[in-house]
Amino acid sequence: MPPHSPTPRARSSDFSAGASPSHPGGPGPSPRRGRRVLRALGWLLVAVIALLIAAAAVVWWWAGSSTSLALALSRAAQHLPANQQLESREVTGSLRSGGRIGWLRWRSPSLSVEVTDIRLGWQLAPLLQRRLELGEVHAARVQITPLGSQPSAEPPTPLTELVLPLQIGVPFRVDQLQWAGAPAVEAQGLAGDYRFDGREHRLNIASVALAQGQYTARLTLQAQAPMALNATVDGTVSAAVPGGTTALQVGAHATLQGTLATAAAQLQLQARISPTAAQAG
Repeated sequence: MPPHSPTPRARSSDFSAGASPSHPGGPGPSPRRGRRVLRALGWLLVAVIALLIAAAAVVWWWAGSSTSLALALSRAAQHLPANQQLESREVTGSLRSGGRIGWLRWRSPSLSVEVTDIRLGWQLAPLLQRRLELGEVHAARVQITPLGSQPSAEPPTPLTELVLPLQIGVPFRVDQLQWAGAPAVEAQGLAGDYRFDGREHRLNIASVALAQGQYTARLTLQAQAPMALNATVDGTVSAAVPGGTTALQVGAHATLQGTLATAAAQLQLQARISPTAAQAG
């Protein structure tokens, strides 16, 4: 009987130069390379954050410098429409804490507003929430002068809205307010505050002396159509009595109501005067 010859064994496949069966498309990404990419992205993120912090610190420092208010006014003047001008002199103080403006004039083809000795303070932080909160704005004198521009031949366009980009809160005080038109009008001791909350304008006049009277006033105006207006004025007027030695004290009350938007806008004025309680007694 011939000896039994062993069955030849199948040769094992050689994968030393090829891809493994589980990754037929080629070798997978190296874990070391992935860690390097993540580390680079992390350092890039840290650098961007550090740059933003440094930029914010520079802006904060600049806003607190004694020349930032003057520079901001100069830049604002450069961005006005071509037919408007803004001039200022003797400006000191910062955007962060306010300051003083010795003289300021805004001019358009139809109107000139000149303000003397303005002192203002404000809070910079509310700007991050789209709110402009000023401390008391005090001006020694405000003069408003109408200019002799040619009237337009086109009829005026009706208002549709009066929306501001920021919510605003401004308490103010003006020692002397002058209207330099014809006839000229002068008021003394104007004090009040103005606020805009995004939906409504509110003006409150706590006191103003005009002619022989002392007045207060309140006004609200919707920012969007129909732009409902509601204004109230109360005052006390001293009137000389012919042939008498004492002045007559008369109380005055007036209201103005209506709408300003669209061509259908209309306003209704009501007013009355009556002796004060002291005079009536």
